[in-house]
Parts: sequence; structure tokens; C-alpha cells
Amino acid sequence: MVKYVFSNLSLTIKMEGEMKLFKITLALAFLAFLLSAQTVDLGNHVFYNEEGGINLAVDANMAVRILDSPYVPFVLYIGADPRIIANISRDDVTLVHDGKSYPMVSIQELRKEYDQDTRDFRMYSRFSKENLALSRMRYYRFQTRYDFFPSRASNLRVTDEASVSETIGFRTFAYFKNPGFKDGDTVIINLVDKKDSEIWGASAVLLNQVK
Repeated sequence: MVKYVFSNLSLTIKMEGEMKLFKITLALAFLAFLLSAQTVDLGNHVFYNEEGGINLAVDANMAVRILDSPYVPFVLYIGADPRIIANISRDDVTLVHDGKSYPMVSIQELRKEYDQDTRDFRMYSRFSKENLALSRMRYYRFQTRYDFFPSRASNLRVTDEASVSETIGFRTFAYFKNPGFKDGDTVIINLVDKKDSEIWGASAVLLNQVK
């Protein structure tokens, strides 16, 4: 069913006018409903979904602590099903909020407009990661040299693309320009293979603000 909604959304994007906007909004709302039901809440603001060929865990610990920030970070843990190798570019990661889809901010814009990335990395490094051990993510070996958004104070390198398989995963910060997040919002983070839209992953994320 989720695969059908993704296909339907792809078709409606090709349409024009107000009817296109209505159908896209409707498809996104239905997608959010389906994924919310299929996403596992691992506790401590960590959410996991293995629908599609790409498995995705989203750690929203930083997001819920700075929900009113102009730029909000999530930490993504990405892997793939057996016999699947997925290549994901930074342009293939999006966030759905209130029926609208948003791309990640560019690394150039983030570094120009936001100076808290080092704080975010240091804070996140102190959080417990035990909840991830309850998901399939415990079976992956995660690369440790690259990130879509490495902090300026880290020794990680910027990458525009990552490859994942049934054994090799990718962990990265994902920053989005704040579209108006509110306490209690549910958002969808989704990603798709660079060349094959049939290979995708997505997870619902509940934003319960920590004050």
C-alpha cells in the first residue's frame, strides 16, 4: 500500500494546476497516516521503519530540544534489505510537514546561516544510543568518515552521496530549514535511491518537545 502511494505521488507531481496541488497534498497526508501506523516508536525520541527496500531509523533527540531553531537537525541511521544496494544523494532526502515536502538545506546555506552545528554534534554524542539496539540497525556496520552535515569542528568529511547494503549502513545528520514545527507535530522523513524510485525508505517522527 505504501509503495502504491509513492507511485501515485510521483504521477500527481506531473500534473498541473490546483488539482495537482490537491492530489499531492492528499497523497502526502495518506502517506503520513500509513507510515505512522507502520513506524515503531523505540522510545527516547527514536523511530524506526523498515517498509520499502531501505530501512530507516530517525533519532529526533536534537530536534525536540531545539524545535524553534531556524534549522533543525535529525540523525538518520540508514541500511538496506538483503540483496539491495541503495545509493542515496543529499537531494533524495526530504521531510513532509503539514502536507508539504521539504528538501534538506544545502551545506553551504547551513554553514553561512547557522553556527550551532558543533554544539549539536557534541550534545548528540552524549545521548544514549541504546534504543537503536532494539531495531535491525544493530546488524549494520556504519561508516564513520563521512556525513551529509559534519560539524566544522569534527574530522568527518562532507559527502553528497552514500551507499548502503544489508551489512553496511550510513549514519548522518540531516538538517532542515524550520517550516514551523510545533510541539506534537508528526513529520515524515523519506529517502529514495538515486536511480531507482522503487527502492525507498521512510519513517514517521513524533515531535514531542523537550524544554
